[in-house]
Amino acid sequence: MTSNLTRKFLKNCFKNFNTSTEQFRSLGTYKAAVIKEINKPLVIEEKKQKKLDKNDVRIKVNFCSVNSIDCMSFRDATKELPFVPGYELSGKVVEVGKSITTEQLIVGERVAALSLDKFGGFAEECVLNVNDCFRIPTNVSTKEAAVLVCGHSTAVFTFSKLRPPKENERIVISAGSAGLGLAAIDVAANMFKAKVIAVTDSEDRSDFMRDRGAFGTLKYTDKLKKDVLSLTDKKGAEIVYDAVGDYLLDKIGSCVAAGGNIFHAVPVIYKSLPAPPPNTTLTVVSLHALRENDRELYRCMITDTLELAHEGIISAHVSATFKLAEVNEAIDYVESKKCTGKVVIEMET
Repeated sequence: MTSNLTRKFLKNCFKNFNTSTEQFRSLGTYKAAVIKEINKPLVIEEKKQKKLDKNDVRIKVNFCSVNSIDCMSFRDATKELPFVPGYELSGKVVEVGKSITTEQLIVGERVAALSLDKFGGFAEECVLNVNDCFRIPTNVSTKEAAVLVCGHSTAVFTFSKLRPPKENERIVISAGSAGLGLAAIDVAANMFKAKVIAVTDSEDRSDFMRDRGAFGTLKYTDKLKKDVLSLTDKKGAEIVYDAVGDYLLDKIGSCVAAGGNIFHAVPVIYKSLPAPPPNTTLTVVSLHALRENDRELYRCMITDTLELAHEGIISAHVSATFKLAEVNEAIDYVESKKCTGKVVIEMET
């Protein structure tokens, strides 16, 4: 980690740069992918730069993940338009609010960020509260950081705080196309050494899931429960982790062992949660709720996740990269389930 002395030195180096940058930014613009109309493609347009509040950070965005919420947002009639999607991003700090100390962040540092309230990541720059920005460790690339802070942090929180798996304990994880299940497989198998059974709707992903740490893979069919029982000595899995939601929660939840735990860990909560089997528990996991209820733990989980990647215990997987001008193609790519992991938008530098 950067020492206090180094941060003080860097702050002095960037002092004059900060002043000139603020003067320039008062008239600046940046490009963003904007939802102008519901059910219409996103439009690239110039937007005026926002003035920083005292606890805000301005980030020059390098990469932003394309998550399932982003894909659904242009169909959401409740959204106030115009709207810029994107909430999982990484880049470089270019300006900080007047209340931010060098202990928190300094201009020039690489950061990962989660903009769970404001979104705005599909853009050349994004303004966030300093509490939603996290230093990127040395061994983690800026691109990798953009795909670690949501899915991996959710899994780290679940498996380290809510229900730590034992070594060789059996976990069933549903893995869709957006990468959340893949992140959970990575954490459960490589951090906790659990035996992960990955459930996917495509046999094409089976070999890849095993390469990422899964002990076994199953395709989602009406025989899912029977197939899981055959791999778990007829007992079911001690832990079930649903990273897909919707139609899969009920089916995958039936695969849990007596006394086991079901975790519903998806960005959009299932509208009508099914009752779990008798003598089991169902927990809804939300990084956004954790942020609201326990900001310190929220920050700790994301910082720990980045450190685990720094140490090589877990790793990011980027399936495809698109330019900002190709944002609509990126959304189509995710929705057509062509990806095996995360998809990112790369901004022009």
